[in-house]
Order: sequence, then structure tokens, then C-alpha cells
Amino acid sequence: MCKCQVYEIIIAGHTKKIQDFHTLTYLEKKAKVGVEIRRTKYFMSKIPISKIIRSKRKNIALVISHDATLIVRAPMRTPLHYIEKLVEEKFDWIERKMREFEKRPKADKKTFSEGEEFLYFGKKYKLALTNGLRIEATEDFELLFPRVFLWRAHHRMHDWYKKQAHKEISERTKIIADKLNLKYSSLKISNAKTNWGSCGPKNSLNFNWRLIMAPEGVIDYVIIHELMHILEKNHSAKFWNKVAAMMPDYKTARKWLRENSKVLTLE
Repeated sequence: MCKCQVYEIIIAGHTKKIQDFHTLTYLEKKAKVGVEIRRTKYFMSKIPISKIIRSKRKNIALVISHDATLIVRAPMRTPLHYIEKLVEEKFDWIERKMREFEKRPKADKKTFSEGEEFLYFGKKYKLALTNGLRIEATEDFELLFPRVFLWRAHHRMHDWYKKQAHKEISERTKIIADKLNLKYSSLKISNAKTNWGSCGPKNSLNFNWRLIMAPEGVIDYVIIHELMHILEKNHSAKFWNKVAAMMPDYKTARKWLRENSKVLTLE
């Protein structure tokens, strides 16, 4: 992480953070006589950009991912220096959002011990070690897990979750798509670290396997969100109106996903 020099100027009680010395000098000269002007110089950590995703979009979007890192979505030809400048200008907002993400609930590292809780469809299931050969979620909110799988427990559980996600999300997507009379070319379950879902140029759908840990309403929101991209390849007001028409309370589901994303994991 690099350091950048920042000047803080206080004019009539209002604080401004400025990195450009010439801009600072200009503001001081422009200030009215008699107005209190105080400046201090300090060093500030520059926020690292975790990933820059370029596409045919028209605007730049700053996204704080579930692991509190910064992702920038930008038009294809946007210069790197312009992106860096925007990130610097939005420093306070980015820092505040990162702090909010850090405060959100986090999942404990799984030990695969008897009685340990695992999320499935938004509900907590207690792990029950068995002498069987298959993983199974019961109506009594138990997650049956064979002892013979313990030596590769994380791998086995991941495969089970992914298989369940493909089965359940595929079925729910088909039902919703048929209801909306929408056609998609394919559906895959991904291991994406940041995206919960995506809709490709040819209407191919991708969903994160971790969604199977979320409540049904949240899963449906992500499905509807991606299906609406078949009609609108953007996040315009028109797009959100279509989402709202299908799911009036979508903001509740979106908020839940943002606030609980860190617990939807096996890590």
C-alpha cells in the first residue's frame, strides 16, 4: 500500500482534503479576507484497487465486495490515471463503506465437529456425524455427515452444497423464467468470490453456489435480478422498475445479502 501526501484546509469551519498543492494555493488566495484558514499536511494510505473490470458500460462504478476490498467497473477505454483519481476523490466514502463491511457478521472457520451449525436455505442445521455414505439435510434441521468424509470434510461439503445449488437454483430459475416468458441459453453454478450472479451477452446465467445458504427470498431476488438482465443489460431505472414489478420488496432481500454475505461461506 503506497502513501500519498494530503493537505487538509479549514475554511470557515468547513474541512476539505486536497492532494494537489496548486489547488490548495488557489483556494487559499480565493478565500475572503478575515476568513479563518488553517491547513495541515499529513500522509494518507492510498486505497488499493483489488480488481478493475472493463466492459461496454458507460459509467464507472465503485464496488466494495463482501471481503471489504475495492472493485472498479469501468468502460473499456477509461485511463488508469482517471480511475485512480476517482478513487482518491471518493476516499472518505470508500473508507466508510469498508469499515461498515468489516463490522458485518462473519462466519467462524468450520471444524466439522458434532453439533456445529451450517446454513442451508437461510436456516441453521446442526452437523450430525453418521456411519452412512451420503450428506443429507433433514426436516429436523440436522445435516447428516458421514464420518468417512472427515478427512476431506471441506471438499466433500463444498461439493454437496454446489450440487444442491445446481438442483434448487435451476428449478427455481426455470419456474420464474417460464412465468415471465423469458428464455436463457444456459445455467451454471460458479465459484465466484464476489458476484452472486451474472447474465452474459448471450443470456447465459451464472449463480454463486453459496447462494444455497441464503433464505429462499434472497435466492429468488438474485434469480430475478439476472433474468431481468435478459431484457435490460444495465442497472438503469428501467431495469430496477422491472425487478420491482416482479418482486416489490427486493430491497429487503438485497439489503440482507449485503449485510450477511460474509456468513455465506465454508471458510
